Amino acid sequence: MGLRKPRNLLSFEEYSELVQENPRRVLRSISQLFYDMVNENVQVEEEDNYSDDRESIGFVRYDCSKLFVVGADKPFFADTPFANRFMRQVGSLRQGIQQNRIYIYDGPSGSGKSTFLNNLLRAFEAYTCTAEGQMFEVLWELDDCNVGNEHESQRLLVPCPSHDIPILVVPKEYRSRFLYHLLPRDTKEDREIIKYIFSEKEYEWLFQTESCIICKSIFSSLFDKSGSFEEVLKRLHVRAARFDRRVGEGITVFNPGDPIYAQSAGDFSQRYYTNQPIQDWLDKLFGANAVRYEYSPLAKTNNGIYALMDIKLQNRERLLDLHNVLSEGVHKVGDAEENISSLFIALMNPEDRSVIDDAKMQSFEGRIQYSNITYVLEPRTEVDIYRNVFGDSIDKHFLPRVLDNFARTVVASRMNTECPPLTEWIPDFKKYRRYCDEFGRLLRMELYSSNIPSWLSEEDRNKFKAEVRRAVINEGQKEGMKGFSGRESIVMFGEFFSKYYADERLINMNDVVEFFKHGIAKPIRDEKLPPRGFLDSLVASYDYAVLNEIQEALYFYSKDQISLDILNYLDAVNYEIGDKIECQYTHEQIEVTEDFLKLMADRLASRGANTAEAQKFAREIQKKYVTEVASRGFDITKTDLYSELFAAYVRRLKDNALQSFVDNKNFREAIKVFGTDDFDAYDARIREHVAHMIGNLIKSFGHSERSAKEVCLYVLDNNLVSKFAASTDAQKKTSSGPFGRMFA
Repeated sequence: MGLRKPRNLLSFEEYSELVQENPRRVLRSISQLFYDMVNENVQVEEEDNYSDDRESIGFVRYDCSKLFVVGADKPFFADTPFANRFMRQVGSLRQGIQQNRIYIYDGPSGSGKSTFLNNLLRAFEAYTCTAEGQMFEVLWELDDCNVGNEHESQRLLVPCPSHDIPILVVPKEYRSRFLYHLLPRDTKEDREIIKYIFSEKEYEWLFQTESCIICKSIFSSLFDKSGSFEEVLKRLHVRAARFDRRVGEGITVFNPGDPIYAQSAGDFSQRYYTNQPIQDWLDKLFGANAVRYEYSPLAKTNNGIYALMDIKLQNRERLLDLHNVLSEGVHKVGDAEENISSLFIALMNPEDRSVIDDAKMQSFEGRIQYSNITYVLEPRTEVDIYRNVFGDSIDKHFLPRVLDNFARTVVASRMNTECPPLTEWIPDFKKYRRYCDEFGRLLRMELYSSNIPSWLSEEDRNKFKAEVRRAVINEGQKEGMKGFSGRESIVMFGEFFSKYYADERLINMNDVVEFFKHGIAKPIRDEKLPPRGFLDSLVASYDYAVLNEIQEALYFYSKDQISLDILNYLDAVNYEIGDKIECQYTHEQIEVTEDFLKLMADRLASRGANTAEAQKFAREIQKKYVTEVASRGFDITKTDLYSELFAAYVRRLKDNALQSFVDNKNFREAIKVFGTDDFDAYDARIREHVAHMIGNLIKSFGHSERSAKEVCLYVLDNNLVSKFAASTDAQKKTSSGPFGRMFA
């Protein structure tokens, strides 16, 4: 942060000029200042992908790195669920008159609560050192003679211990008129600002809040002496408020073991401070007790932040002492009432809620706003934590997706088995067994990352209404309270990485499975790892994804040829077996044979279709053709039918791209030696396909040459082609019709 600049004293006239230049920034409460600080440091990383969707709930990805990571000794990584909760809560700070509340962040040990608060306060303190983050406070300049006398006098600067916002010194009954005449109205923008300040609830506090009792007493005493409002304002000076946690100025943080110091024991009404030299001076100027320079410990953080680290030991008493302050916004200092408008924040473990429950103060409970800080529920955030601890270079030691899947296993340990809103939305996850586990944990991770997976069916996407989305996201607040803590996860990843790191190969999914099945003590494994085949589902999801990657990378086929085949087929289905035609679209000569229909059925819908199935498929296509094309006269290539057939053809080609090479030993060996002189020993066809596949994996899927080769060998060695071919065949047998889902 560097050295602080000296705080220049401003006259009230100079302060008024600042108000005129930027009223919305200069006339800020602590809540508005905090809101501005957060929004200055948090950006929307990815706009709501579904903002055009009427069912959007505004759940977006935020980049909180400037707030919690950059410049921090110990970063805090906010996952998307917490970032959304936090930003919604911060958004509420600028709405309406801010009654005192306490914002309690609760969560299990090891979830990063202390790190979160320390970094939040560090960012706030840094922001208030900038021109954009300035907040102003009152300082009175008093002399020892009657106001207006010209003879030489001694002067004393009297700070407001409550850090009053200078505009509040103007009596409440005159403040509205004073501001109206002060603010410029030369431009349309000026007039809009005036309208906003005078009409929006965000600024109601400006017209309804009293100055502190000390400033009010000084103002009244000076006015009584001079009889002039202008003369009083000449004695009023302004300086930038200082927020310094270490000296407890503007920011005060109490740890549970910090003793409670005061001039006397008891509650806040009996604990107060004074400054005897200042009090003697005030008595000399205005008479005994005209201005009582007495204030509570809370005054130091009025218009600032008061924070409690964990509600234990002494902080239990501090929290309960806040009851009257939070309920009324004022409390007694002796027989005077002191205004308190602070931002109160506390951290709490879930079990410590009993402190409030046992106190049986229902009105106090109503002033508390809870927010969960859970263990991370987003895999990519978990990976960011590993990178921060072990360095960004860890990525190069993993096959793509494998590091993320280690994180998914850790995150799954923190999730509940059942999620009622999810089950109500999708009762049976078996249809998604290629992508997801049977309890939908992998789907929930995607949703908590603000991503609706593409593999969801159109039917389920249509059922994903706003109320369902909101219910699923809200259910996430009940998760992340168990499983591997953040600290445990870091230790565990360190053990995993040191065990499987090797120069000769990259870490793969087999290593992840072996570690979680055999590398963790059985009691810990039984207690924390997700039960009932989660790892098997994770591997299946990974295997299906990498198989499709390689099939996509290996595939190359002329789009023009695909189009010709489809156009020929669409014309041919309108004729009988044995007819010879000239296609009206391609002008090629075609003979409509059983073999032709079987070949196209195989390419478009199902491997190994017999004659009857191929003919039935052709009849179904012909019906769609008549309905969509003949009756409407569309350009054939612009129809949904053509698009569906084209996409199905491409998918089938990709699915079959690797099939012909599975049992080819030369293909496997050529992959191993790709990039070496030995690669030239293989025939041209194999070299062409291997080079094309590896090049596409590097270009399109983020692989290095090394990882591309290793993932290809992983797919071949684990016989994934046969694994998913068998799965597809089994699915077709249970699907309606001879071809199952033709265009799935």
